[in-house]
Amino acid sequence: MKKLKILLALFVLCGCQSVPTEPDEVTDPVVKEETPPENQDVVVHFSGVGDNLIHDSIYRDADRLAGEMNDGLYDFLPMYEDVKDEIEKSDLAFINQETILGGDELGLSGYPTFNSPQCLAEQLPAFGFNMINHATNHALDKWETGVNNAISFWRQQSGIVMAGIYDSWEDRAEVRVIEKNGIRFSFLAYTYGTNGIESYAGYAIPYFDETAIREDVARAKEVSDVVIVSAHWGNENQFEPNEFEYEYAQLFADLGVDVVIGTHPHVIQPVTWVTGASGNNTLVVYSLGNFIGGMLDMYNNLSGMISFDFVKKADTEKITVENVKWIPLVSHYEGDANDIMNTRLNFKVYKLKNYTDELASQHGLNGYEGQVVTKEAFSARTHEVIGNIIPIEE
Repeated sequence: MKKLKILLALFVLCGCQSVPTEPDEVTDPVVKEETPPENQDVVVHFSGVGDNLIHDSIYRDADRLAGEMNDGLYDFLPMYEDVKDEIEKSDLAFINQETILGGDELGLSGYPTFNSPQCLAEQLPAFGFNMINHATNHALDKWETGVNNAISFWRQQSGIVMAGIYDSWEDRAEVRVIEKNGIRFSFLAYTYGTNGIESYAGYAIPYFDETAIREDVARAKEVSDVVIVSAHWGNENQFEPNEFEYEYAQLFADLGVDVVIGTHPHVIQPVTWVTGASGNNTLVVYSLGNFIGGMLDMYNNLSGMISFDFVKKADTEKITVENVKWIPLVSHYEGDANDIMNTRLNFKVYKLKNYTDELASQHGLNGYEGQVVTKEAFSARTHEVIGNIIPIEE
């Protein structure tokens, strides 16, 4: 990640281009990096953010940021600028790409059946994200063509792993692995469903299934040192996990998964340690919330970045998860509360510690259905939900 700073100096704009509907040939899913010196602890820093939920108002804002409107060019990077320092210093940076990158030629769209600009497959890695989840309830919004196009876009990128959509049984069985500082990390992904759309093929979408998960984790442990799972689960707008989340969190812990990153509820949920059958501790982040989005409840615009280190001890070679902390984030936008659906603009993610009272007073949701957006309210809800199990950076 630290080596990607040069990429950020290149102004990454992208627009329409025709792509094959058949995905490219499956390439080596292992991303490798140099091994560090011996006889010292090895540290790999991880950061993760929630739903990159690209409503139509957001890609129109990206169109405006790229220059002339309606020219097919989009620039999302200024929206993420306030978290750039955290991503740059991360070896592993996770993002949940909530909406499918189905191909601009299919027509861009927002809620309820999304299709986001394909240039995100270039801009997110350029910004520093290298672990991409696509196992979401919107994965089939543009059906088989959308899935295959998205796979093709991501295969054109280097230094990243993408999980959650697949183009064959062979592809589905290949564990995504990324290597950092001599440690191999496998990346698995699952979703609870796809909004009632039945998949066109059994391999395409990894739904929650205990048998499949047991098999996947066993394969992952054979080819990696650490197993990370992206879990798209939970009830929307609920700050507490549901029984489904608790059940599968325990299963992941029992199987020896190291970290579970949860998404989907559109609000934050607690972070905790779950003890597995072997006495191991699994870090479970139940929901990071919306990294960016245009939803209309103020707490849909409060999220978090989870930050921690994987530490491999020089004397024992045991790998532990340490220095866990929660960095509260705000998805900011402006607009007219009397016509909020049509006037949202100036989208930007801020760390809560950098979010001022003045910015809060300019949030487009002030006055909408009686809402009053304040930094204090965001802070209070963060502490209420996250609690004191891990530190909160403010």
